[in-house]
Amino acid sequence: MPNPVGKDADVLVVGGGLAGCMAGIRASESGVKVIILDKCNTSRSGGATTGVDHCWAYIPGIHGQVFSIEDMVDDHVAFGKGLIDRSLAKMIAEESFERILDLERFGVPMRDEKGNFRLIKKIHRVPTFVHFAGRDMKARLTAEAVKRGVVIDNRMMVTDLLVDDGRVTGVLALSTREGRMCVYRSKTVIIATGGVFRLYRNPAGMPFNVSHPPHEPGDGHAMALRAGVRLLNMEMTSYHTGPKNFQRCGRGTYVPGKMRDGLGRELGKQADAGTGKALDRSAESIELFRKLLENGQGPLYMDCTGNTPAQNDYIRWALYNEGNTAFLNHLDEEGLDLNKDMIEFTVYEPKISGGQSGIEINDRCETSLTGLFAAGDVIGGMKRSVCPGALVMGWRAGGNAAGLARELPESKPGAEAEDTVQKRVTMAESFQRRETGSSWLDAQLALQNIMEYYAGRVKSEPLLKAGLRHLLRLRGRAAAEMRAGTPHELYRAMEVMSLVDVGEMLITASLARKESRGVEFNRADFPVSDDENWLVFLALERKNGDIVMKKRPINRA
Repeated sequence: MPNPVGKDADVLVVGGGLAGCMAGIRASESGVKVIILDKCNTSRSGGATTGVDHCWAYIPGIHGQVFSIEDMVDDHVAFGKGLIDRSLAKMIAEESFERILDLERFGVPMRDEKGNFRLIKKIHRVPTFVHFAGRDMKARLTAEAVKRGVVIDNRMMVTDLLVDDGRVTGVLALSTREGRMCVYRSKTVIIATGGVFRLYRNPAGMPFNVSHPPHEPGDGHAMALRAGVRLLNMEMTSYHTGPKNFQRCGRGTYVPGKMRDGLGRELGKQADAGTGKALDRSAESIELFRKLLENGQGPLYMDCTGNTPAQNDYIRWALYNEGNTAFLNHLDEEGLDLNKDMIEFTVYEPKISGGQSGIEINDRCETSLTGLFAAGDVIGGMKRSVCPGALVMGWRAGGNAAGLARELPESKPGAEAEDTVQKRVTMAESFQRRETGSSWLDAQLALQNIMEYYAGRVKSEPLLKAGLRHLLRLRGRAAAEMRAGTPHELYRAMEVMSLVDVGEMLITASLARKESRGVEFNRADFPVSDDENWLVFLALERKNGDIVMKKRPINRA
């Protein structure tokens, strides 16, 4: 492997999803040099890889007379059961509409043919989810970034942050096509690498048939941990429901369908029945799904047979714009019709709760490390920030990172950064030199077995401690035994190492939280929620090789 070579920027964005593209676009307005590094291709990467069909927002001209910003924040905090940084929720609510107007300016069709917003009611007391034609959203954001002079280096997986004297000075990246490593120097860095998936085995059994982007294994979380950055709530997991065997979310698209059990009985009611613009909220109830399935009342179905043909055409339109084309093809190939056939739904595997569990930021999107910002699903403290969170935080992080870059001197990676580079290059070369050894898929399966058994739906101190021992042993074996014969296998091996780091954070944080919080966190030895002592964020960071935990009050201002 050749020695790493240099490349410079003022603002370096790690990850080219919605948050990363918005960060790059905003930073470019300040006249600084911006580089976006994306493991895939920014035209089809991140959580919006194949499209987005909805985005919650506060639209003053629609909501202003009946619903305030504070009402929206109150509803969002209640939805998150109190574990939400109110200042972040307010920031996103206040700026969400301006970001939607940005999307329109960038060429994303946000309204219907009459010029109106399509609004659906979900988690807020009034309809706030805008349905739109977002199939090519990422392609349009990429084009906008390129038009503004942003440099985009695709197929570059960032493995490590480079830090010297308490300041980020760049990153180390691996070419996923060539297997070479490269140092990028930068005055500021923005992490926008998305969430964490593939930590647990999915029920369909196919490694990449997951409900969210399989190319997001928590690289940003892991590199932040190794760099000494604080992260929040890494013990929290969440679950998704949706069509069985086709693990794309899509559940919010079936409006106005009804959920039914195996005997045909309705499970719930639409949030504002009669309007035709509300989701049957039982479609999102993990507790209800589990109860019914465990009581033998399954299978569970989404029933759209009572819809008009026009309503079901709308569902297919929305599914297409969210990228559920494989599912639509399946319906057509099998002769299934939403007007006649119900769709079986199920519960997917646990995942790290994007937006709720991740890097700690303030309202400037700054992290605990000088020069490092974070945006999108990689942050912690804001459950279900999703599309508007990525847009707003990306925009904010880009502007603030560019402003700081104009003030900071040139970055000069020193001995500490050189040590990080050398360790990673040595690991990569060892994977490539081996003529025999285990594959990354073997290591990933071993990791998923550990996480599912010892840190899955039900946790306890003995289980978690045993799981941590197995996990640390797996880390050593993976580093010593994985073989990567191609650049593709090399970056997959690096992803597994990221997943192991995330697993360590999850188990360590789970040991620290001594209570239960519904489906998101269940300690069998501490089964009761304890709001008085535990309605807090758990912050963690690595110090002197160990993960250190502490309680952090939640910002409720």
